[in-house]
Parts: sequence; structure tokens; C-alpha cells
Amino acid sequence: MDNRKRQDAGPSGLEIYSLEDLLSEPQETPDAASSRADASKSSGTGDSADSDHVADSAHDIQDAEHTTLDEDIIGAVRKARTSGISRDEFTVTTDTSPVPVIVGTSLVEEEDKAGRTGRDDSPVSVAGARRSPAGSDVGEPDADEPYANNPDAGETGGRRQHPRVNLHVLLAIVIVAVAAAAGIRFYVWSRGDNSLLPTTSQKEKYLVEVNDNMVLLPEEKLKGHKDDGVTTILALGNAPFSDDTGKSGLAGQIASLGNATVINAAFPGSEVTCQNASYKTDSQEDMDDIFNLFYVSYAISLQDYSSLENVAKFHADEPQYAAAIENLKNTDMNKVDVIAIMYDASDYQNRRPVYNEGNQDELVTYVGSLRSSFKLLQEKYPWVRIVFMSPTYMLHKEENGTSEDGRTTDLGNGTLIQYWQFAYDTCGDCSVSFLDNYYGSVNDSNYRKYLKDSIHLNKKGFTKIADHFVYKVLQNKYDEYDAGSLMVSGS
Repeated sequence: MDNRKRQDAGPSGLEIYSLEDLLSEPQETPDAASSRADASKSSGTGDSADSDHVADSAHDIQDAEHTTLDEDIIGAVRKARTSGISRDEFTVTTDTSPVPVIVGTSLVEEEDKAGRTGRDDSPVSVAGARRSPAGSDVGEPDADEPYANNPDAGETGGRRQHPRVNLHVLLAIVIVAVAAAAGIRFYVWSRGDNSLLPTTSQKEKYLVEVNDNMVLLPEEKLKGHKDDGVTTILALGNAPFSDDTGKSGLAGQIASLGNATVINAAFPGSEVTCQNASYKTDSQEDMDDIFNLFYVSYAISLQDYSSLENVAKFHADEPQYAAAIENLKNTDMNKVDVIAIMYDASDYQNRRPVYNEGNQDELVTYVGSLRSSFKLLQEKYPWVRIVFMSPTYMLHKEENGTSEDGRTTDLGNGTLIQYWQFAYDTCGDCSVSFLDNYYGSVNDSNYRKYLKDSIHLNKKGFTKIADHFVYKVLQNKYDEYDAGSLMVSGS
């Protein structure tokens, strides 16, 4: 190995070779050639063949030793290059003694250079040091060399250690974080906290989807009916229509905004659901069942209001009962274009059953009374478009005065949302238009502005619902109604 191209002489007797020399085929060194020549001369007059044989044997032994050592060094260098070690000292053990090998140039950098230039033979210098016969030590690395005195170098040859990222742990952390965020949002939603909703102005839309479902009558339903050119609306229901029967009330504002004639036939304290499966007169409460939706629809279909009049006598202190009956008696149904039905959440508040799977038309259920009433009116007056206006958001008042969120409080037959959902589905099944006042008019984000208490509308609430009704029903707008602004009245 001594005959290879020497790059430099290192400290403490180290000899420096290029990696190209180390990786080349071993050739006979000058010292080996000289030793063989001396061996040949020292043989004297002996047989030349024997002399040559002895010299060749000595050469072979020396060359084998060098070759073994060279291969060990080359293996160490190749290991360093493969591992990407910047600087290192390997102890290579041979039959004679351990030989330290110092990799003196950044193999990573040289490999990168070789990759950029398209070469595989990156110029790496190697200090291959053999122990001198006196056992002189190999020179220590310079103090200014990277990692020269790094106590953390260890077996990695001075490589800077980077923490290894466990992908399974990372994935588990992400899953836990997502689950925690979802859990927090669900908890906030279930508590009715609106802190996650932005503050909205008249020009901003609420982050809710308004679920209006407008159904127009087919042409065959209108055959034989003469349009008089005036939009006439018959209003049925309870407090939303009956609380204020003047111009500032719901019926009055619909008439004003929609340029329509509105006949107010709403009864205070009434509900959608019947109190009893059949009409009874055992108590005042039983008799007041006559003012609930089904019996009013039945009287309209018969054009007989005598039963209503008989019970209304017990409510002489409330003039709206008699006024509603009088309005019904004076109404020409041939001129009615729309029947608008709106009840507040009294059915939910009074814990009326929502649905009977075994009998969808059962009158003591919310769904059954709706279905039966729609059927009576549609069969008798097929040219009249029926619009069911859903209850608004409300707070349930407990006897101790505390308020519970109607959206999440189950009073025994479901939450207010369940009443809303069943009404929506029933209207779809019966081809009745559904005006979504829960999300589209007065919801859990703006109810303080539109309710005068936990359930009843104030003047602004009447304006909001009238604006919604006119925009979707009378103006037949197909785009989604903006719950955060007034689309018609503009104030």
C-alpha cells in the first residue's frame, strides 16, 4: 500500500491517502520490491528458483498483510460513506493489531457534491494510520474540527442526533385533539350557548340554514276558480295573530307589506293538538277544545260556527273569540287565496304528544291534528293554498321561575326541535307550504330582540315574521330568506 499516491503526512507519523487510492487495486510497494531484491541477493549462490521462491513467499506474506489491512480500512471508509458520517474514528482489527482510521472530510457534503455533479466518486480524503513499531499513538483530531470533543458523539461518529418522531404517537395526538374540539363544540351547542356565533347586524347573515319549503298549487287545483285580483288571506292560529289584531300586529303588517286582505280568525289560548280524542263537555278545558285547529277547520269545512259561538260565550271577557267567529261567518271562501296557520309553541309547552306511529291521524297528537286539519281544508277548498308557519324559538318557564332552552329541553314528548321537525315532515307529506320561523325569523340568536317574554312576540317580532311571510309566500322569492335582516320592510 505504500506505493500509492501520498496526499500528505499527518501528525504523529500518520500517512494520508486519497479514497481513490484506497479503493484502487493494491500494487507492489517500493519497500516490498526492495525487500524482495535484498532477499534475492542474500540467497547468494543458492538455487535461483529457490531464492525466487523465498522472495516471492516473503512478498506474498507482506502483500497479504497489506491487502488484509487495506480491505479493512476500505470497508470502514465505505461504512462511513454509506452511513453519512461527517467525521469518525473507527478501530479496525487485523491479525496483528488494531488500526485506527480517521475520516477527515465531511462525507455528507462530498456525497452531496457528487450527486449534484452526477459523479459517484466524491473526493474524500482518508487518513489511514498504522501503528509504528514503537506503538506511537494516532494524532488527536484538531480542536476546531466539528464534533472533535463532543461527548455526545458516541458510536455515531460525532453525528448530531435528532429526535425521532413516532408517527403513531403523532397520529394519536391529532385524533385526540380533533375529538376534544368536537366534544367541546357539542357541549356548547347542547347547553344553548351562543358564544360561538358571531355578532350579526342587519346586513349580516346568521350562520343558520332557513328551511322554508314553498309548495305551489298545481293547475288542476285551480280549475273552476275565478281569481278576483285581490290577495285574500285567512289567518288561523293563536297568540301570534290574536295578541295584537290592529295594524301593528302580525295580520295587520302582512296586509300592509303584502298589499293583501287579511282576515284574522285566531283564537287566544288555542293549540294545534286536541285535548281529547273526541269532543267532551265535562269541563271548561274540555269545551275549549272546540277552538283548537282541527275543530276550527271542521267548522270552516261545514260553514257551521254554532258550536264555536256556544263556547265563546264563556269567554265574554276576551273579545277576540267573538271577533274571530264573526270574521269566519263573514268570509267568502271562494275569494280566499291563502290560509295562513300559525301557533306558538304552546303544544310543546303543554306537553302534547307529538306522534303516534300506530295512528298518524290521531287527534291528540301534534302530527295527527295537523294531518286531519289539512285534509279537511284541502278537500273542501282545493284552490286555497295552505301555509303552515312554524313556531318561533322560545324559552320554557318552570314553576320556580327558571327558564330552560326549548331547543334542548325535553318536557316529556320531545324538544321544541322535534315538534318543528315533525311539522316540517307532515307539511311535506300533505303538500302544504312550510314557513320556517324557528330558524328563519326568531331563533336562539335573536330572540331577545323579537320576544317580549319567553314565548310571545313583540312589535318587532311581528314585523320580522310578516316580512318573512311576504317575501317567501306573496312575492314567491326562491332564494333563501335572510334571518339577519328585513328583506321587504327594510326597517
